[in-house]
Amino acid sequence: MAEPENRKSEEGLSRLIAFADAVVAIALTLLVLPLVDIANDLREETSVAEVISDHSLELTSFFVSFVVIWILWRQHHQTMEYFRSYDSVLINLTFVWLLTVVILPFATAMIDDSRVEWGTTFYIGVLAASVAALVGIAQWGHRHPDLLADDEATRRWTKASGGWGTLLALAIALIITLVFPETGNWPILLLVLTEPIERVLDRLRNRD
Repeated sequence: MAEPENRKSEEGLSRLIAFADAVVAIALTLLVLPLVDIANDLREETSVAEVISDHSLELTSFFVSFVVIWILWRQHHQTMEYFRSYDSVLINLTFVWLLTVVILPFATAMIDDSRVEWGTTFYIGVLAASVAALVGIAQWGHRHPDLLADDEATRRWTKASGGWGTLLALAIALIITLVFPETGNWPILLLVLTEPIERVLDRLRNRD
């Protein structure tokens, strides 16, 4: 006897999104734990300025990774606003994306440790996989309109670039990091330019 098809309700989609939000919140919390260890390891009187100066690398990595995870979550949130249903592929892509988000705090620690070679490369690789998963979610929605809400905003979204601007910003950041390694993690903040790049790509696409 054939197995019944799994029921896909709006509540099921809401639970998937809520689970993703919870995992991202935990990942953000994990980022701050190394900073707590810095405070706990203090053994003599000092000032906040001295602590910041002595641990500028760790603080910079925390700031950059916090902003990166926030941007990734924002991209996921904006994309999922157009879905009204889901399927197994959407679930799998979401879990791939969550895996990369959970690994990001570990990748951040690799950058902070000067004994680890290719730490920045590993970090960017994880980030690239995360962005690729987000692009995959968007593209899957573009190709399966039955999973999407039926309104004008969604139809406009399906004509948009679908996250390629994020990958382009990441590629530029990777090139800068490889050519100018002394810049550290700062080029990754180019992800802030994701939306302007997306708008440019959309205009170029609509010309065709």
